[in-house]
Amino acid sequence: MDAGTGCFYDASAENAFPGTQDEEGAVWAAMESVGHGPDVFMAQGEGGHNLAGFTSGWGDGAYPTWIGRAADGNVACFLTDFFVIPHSAEADAPAS
Repeated sequence: MDAGTGCFYDASAENAFPGTQDEEGAVWAAMESVGHGPDVFMAQGEGGHNLAGFTSGWGDGAYPTWIGRAADGNVACFLTDFFVIPHSAEADAPAS
């Protein structure tokens, strides 16, 4: 997706959202339903798959994501750094 938008979905859902590359289908319909802004959206794909989408910080790019697991090993959360808060070294650096 080239819209400053990120998403989480399971690898088994890779083909569950046809038309996404052509700016069509369930993902684009869900994204357009929330308009412009930092809203989160859910898209339902084929085969019962879901996708959680959201605006992606400063725009397109690659962002590191960590997966948190509960004591039983099940996925409990995701944490993605969108680089919108300066790291301490950047915040402490003198202004140029």
